[in-house]
Amino acid sequence: MSATTLLHSFTPAPMDPSGIVSWVHIGDLHMTSSGEQNDLDLQAIVRQINSVFAGSINFVYLPGDVAEHGNREAYTVVRQALDELTVPWCAIIGDHDVHEKSHANFVEAMAAEKYYAFTVANIRFLALNAFDVPHPASFVMEDEQLKWLEKEMEQATLLDQQKVILLHCYPSDLKSGAERLQLVLKDYDVMLVEMGHTHYNEIANDGHTLYAATRSTGQIEEGPVGFSITCIDQGAISWKFFEPGQTPALMVTSPSDFRLNASSANPLAGDSLRIRAKVWSSSNISSVQAHFGDSMIEMNQVLGTRVWEANLPTNHPAAGLHDVSVTAVDENGATATDLIRIAVGQSDEAVRKIQKRDQDNQIGAWPEHGLLGTQLGPNKNGRKW
Repeated sequence: MSATTLLHSFTPAPMDPSGIVSWVHIGDLHMTSSGEQNDLDLQAIVRQINSVFAGSINFVYLPGDVAEHGNREAYTVVRQALDELTVPWCAIIGDHDVHEKSHANFVEAMAAEKYYAFTVANIRFLALNAFDVPHPASFVMEDEQLKWLEKEMEQATLLDQQKVILLHCYPSDLKSGAERLQLVLKDYDVMLVEMGHTHYNEIANDGHTLYAATRSTGQIEEGPVGFSITCIDQGAISWKFFEPGQTPALMVTSPSDFRLNASSANPLAGDSLRIRAKVWSSSNISSVQAHFGDSMIEMNQVLGTRVWEANLPTNHPAAGLHDVSVTAVDENGATATDLIRIAVGQSDEAVRKIQKRDQDNQIGAWPEHGLLGTQLGPNKNGRKW
């Protein structure tokens, strides 16, 4: 392990010609020692990223709780795995990372700064620290960091950049700084907050901002181990959870599923629907087909990418929710399918009653994308870790 991961050494991978920003989210590791199951799982995830996803994602993100007790030995184990990654990675601080009541071990092993920002294409990412006070019970963002965040948001707005926040927990879980952060989300049109902490896969949508949490790797309370991938395709957000070894892997990146839209409707433009999907495989892809109602069309690969696209005839569908699916077949006959639902017109099913608190706006179960709907809020029905 090198002595430190210097901030300037984290440079996200460049964009490919598709213009889609994509990243892998590895949930809270809670690492203790070498050879434990979470260490073996992390190594397996790293191998799969290198063999299948490298070259088509911009970075890998760790949302905090990297080391169960915040000790140097655990970070050494984590770095032994991460140093094998061929994709740039970044990490933020979680409550377990400050169990020694200090930021020192995290800063030495994982990042040179406790909070920082970076840009991919036209998206400004703000990686925040929910533990300005280095104590596992603090959940505090102090004035200095919040002022920095507001200046970053002002600059991003001047540059007409979209904004994504990386934070360990829901903003409403902060004991200090929550109201000010929530104002930032609304005042500066933050499109997404990507989190850890919950131990569950969960997505919430407050009609303005999406909140996405990925299942813990080291303290799992539901389903199998894995990782999520998030894509932003010209403003359309997609999210899906994958298990290690799950290939081919496929995500519809545009349009967004109605559950991931800030508004309640996703009207079609004219007589066709432009659809794009990312397909990852260790084998060559033979064909990719898109389906909408009675329409089926062969999709074309965007040169130099793992993205496939097509314009599907829609035949003026009635108002309501409609399925859009994409299926890929590789040269060995293995298949992968993704299915989303889009809202045409003002669908009653697509209208959400917005709750005041961010985490009360969960979209519920979506098993096809890895959301089991078993969470009642961050760690509220979980084990006593």
